[in-house]
Amino acid sequence: MMKSELKAKLQRTFPKAKTVSSGRLFTRQLSNLVDDSLRSVFLEVSNGIPIKDHLCLIAVGGYGRRELAPYSDIDLLYLHDGKLSDKVLSEIISKINTFLYNNDKEVGHSCRTIKESFLYLNQIETYHAVLDARFLVGSELLFQKFKTDFLGKIPEKTIKEYNEWKLSYLRERIINSYNPILLSEPNIKNDPLGLRDIQQMYWIEKTNPLADSADGGIFDFYLIGDSLTLLSAYDFLLLARSALHIISGRKNDRLDLGLQAEVAEFLGFGPKNEIKTLERFMSQFYKAQKDVYFYIGTYLDEKTNLNKKRIHKELSNPDTLYDDIIQFFAESQKNEEEPSRIDLNEIRFASHFLDDDFKNQKSVLDCFLGMLRHKKRIGHTLTLMHECNVLGKLIPEFGACTNFPLFSYHHQYTVDEHTLLILRELDVLIADLWEDPQVQEVFNVCEKIEILALAILIHDAGKVKEGDHCQYGAELALIIAERFRLSEEDTELLRFLVAEHIVMSELSSKRDIYDPNLISSFAKQFSNENTLRLLYIMTIIDTKSVGQSVLTNWKKEILHFLFTSTLTYLQNKTNVSDTQERIETTLETYLVEKEGLTAEQAEQIVNFGMQIRPSSYLNYNTPRRVYQHFVLLHEWFGSGARFRLISEKEPAFVTLSIFANADKRMLLYLSGIISSLGLNLVGLRLFRTENEHLILQAQITDEFGSGEIAEQQIFEIESALGECIDGIVNIEDLASTTNIWKTLPQIPDGMVEELVKFANDLSETYSVLEVRVPDSIGLVYRILKSLIDFELEVIFVRISTSADFAYDSFHIQTKNGKKIEDTGLLLAIKEKILSVARVKENQGIMEISF
Repeated sequence: MMKSELKAKLQRTFPKAKTVSSGRLFTRQLSNLVDDSLRSVFLEVSNGIPIKDHLCLIAVGGYGRRELAPYSDIDLLYLHDGKLSDKVLSEIISKINTFLYNNDKEVGHSCRTIKESFLYLNQIETYHAVLDARFLVGSELLFQKFKTDFLGKIPEKTIKEYNEWKLSYLRERIINSYNPILLSEPNIKNDPLGLRDIQQMYWIEKTNPLADSADGGIFDFYLIGDSLTLLSAYDFLLLARSALHIISGRKNDRLDLGLQAEVAEFLGFGPKNEIKTLERFMSQFYKAQKDVYFYIGTYLDEKTNLNKKRIHKELSNPDTLYDDIIQFFAESQKNEEEPSRIDLNEIRFASHFLDDDFKNQKSVLDCFLGMLRHKKRIGHTLTLMHECNVLGKLIPEFGACTNFPLFSYHHQYTVDEHTLLILRELDVLIADLWEDPQVQEVFNVCEKIEILALAILIHDAGKVKEGDHCQYGAELALIIAERFRLSEEDTELLRFLVAEHIVMSELSSKRDIYDPNLISSFAKQFSNENTLRLLYIMTIIDTKSVGQSVLTNWKKEILHFLFTSTLTYLQNKTNVSDTQERIETTLETYLVEKEGLTAEQAEQIVNFGMQIRPSSYLNYNTPRRVYQHFVLLHEWFGSGARFRLISEKEPAFVTLSIFANADKRMLLYLSGIISSLGLNLVGLRLFRTENEHLILQAQITDEFGSGEIAEQQIFEIESALGECIDGIVNIEDLASTTNIWKTLPQIPDGMVEELVKFANDLSETYSVLEVRVPDSIGLVYRILKSLIDFELEVIFVRISTSADFAYDSFHIQTKNGKKIEDTGLLLAIKEKILSVARVKENQGIMEISF
């Protein structure tokens, strides 16, 4: 046999995955091709060797089930009776395995006697593999003895223990985890709700190891209830895994973002360069996972006979169906009873008979609002309703989001899953168990929680339509408010929370929240303090539910500062001049009473602070820090040193304060050095004293968004800064490298649109530049250098990275202290920034708001 013949046969078969609707059918054909080749090779290599009834070749594992993915391992058992010499066995095994290696197939093999097989039953992986044992070639008599003398004699105790473990494993992993579904880059085989979890049920059901799965595969065995949805999901996942192998050219079960579009095109969902193709494919993928999730829950309840809430009447009367279903969930919530998955399956079936009248029936709507006002297990109950296809029938605006992917990249979940995660975070707050006491304290005095829950439910519903999802969502909110007959006050609150649900996140990550003008402008949006509290809570739990580790300490800190500053403004109703006078008075009082300075000394420091440009210096720094800067600045100036650097640990970041002579390059030095050390620069402010000395303040975090920066790293920043000033180190070279190994994932074209945006209506003295481009090493440095090359002054920088996209904001002005109003200059800045960010030509968008 030609040693590449099998490889060629398999590769000719791979394109068939595009047209075959069944993953089981496709993987079975691949298994058959390998079967034929192995039988031929076995007969060829054993020719002339007196093996008789001494050896047979057995397929095990996924290959034994005839579910061989294109680049999966070939799992083989060389079963012998102990009468062949080691030399003969080694020769046969070597030749067969070499044949497979030469055809680019990885082999997992074992060589055992029947007696030796019992020694490996303490490993559940081996137990599962032999459950799928299938005769290939060799001694059929020996294989029959293997079945009767080994498979038929596996101890009942072993089978029972493994089955009990698998039932417990599935319940803890899938049902009790409370967050089981839909990471953005799932492992098709091993992640929750993947192929392996379905196979766990198959192995439980195969209580008779003697039964042969060769003809029907995994679905030969009786499963609980209607298994058609599970069968469809399993077929799709197998096919998606096969396509992923083919696209990758290797064994690969991780559906990486960069491969999803190609897999989608391969499976016929459309051209890979269209975002709709990706949406259709991932929506189908998520639906398959949810079908698996629901089936596993039903299966577990049936197998374990758990005593849970059961339906006491048939859901067959069309006159009472609407009320029967909504009352079932209301009672479960009120009594804090976990309903049976078997009953939920009945409701899921009955949901097909819920028509448009369901969402308009007053008794149903009143009951649902009562559930939201109950302030107990809201998120949990709504999650169960969604699993049964009831929530989307009641709130079709939310139902349209089902399985809808959020391709802003940093979201890890579909719109519906993201929304339900937020509502489950609301449950934690209601139970007074939230992780952050600051947030919990604010929530505990909030009113109108039912309106907050309704706003959360539809806050991202607008994302199914192109355009501003907040405004479209607000339009949907008004429709829902009318349907639920909400009061004018509640209607406006619902509309506001949906329309403005990203405003706090936007301001805190892109604006100078220490600017009193920004706070006063923001505060004017709120009719009362409760609305502000609700929006803050919604922002916090929304951000946390975007994905793992998205709500960093840094983000919590700046959101809380924006909230407290705005709340203080609302409570005091102060204006900008009052605020400035209050800050000056507070500073003077602190210096005299806390630091023991004389009135003359305090006045000198107050004047020092008032003369620093820009004037937001006193808003941004506490009296303690202003006094600290005054002392350190004079100590540095008297020492003759090139600069002075101090660091201070904050809850969510480390603040670096640098005192130096006026030199724009200090911004470049600092940003380049921080990038080279693999640290994150999240905020940067530049102040100038009356004598043109610089006070450069930077907030830095580690790569995880915490403030755990080692002293050695601070020392390295300080040393590198000195070397840059002295010309020993070339900052261009330093800024383009990093000593931290990091691989950024590849994002498909069109997933996130690059943006360069200018706003000139936010300040009388500076322009705000927003940049959204792919993140890269030294990006902030290159943008700052570009701005300085245009002879612009950079007074404030806010850095925010989401996944591998940078969302950065720069407050800039001309060297004369004016905002930039020259359209030609704005266009030149835009083109330069897109160039240094290495984005494709003409992919940036520029917006100028005047």
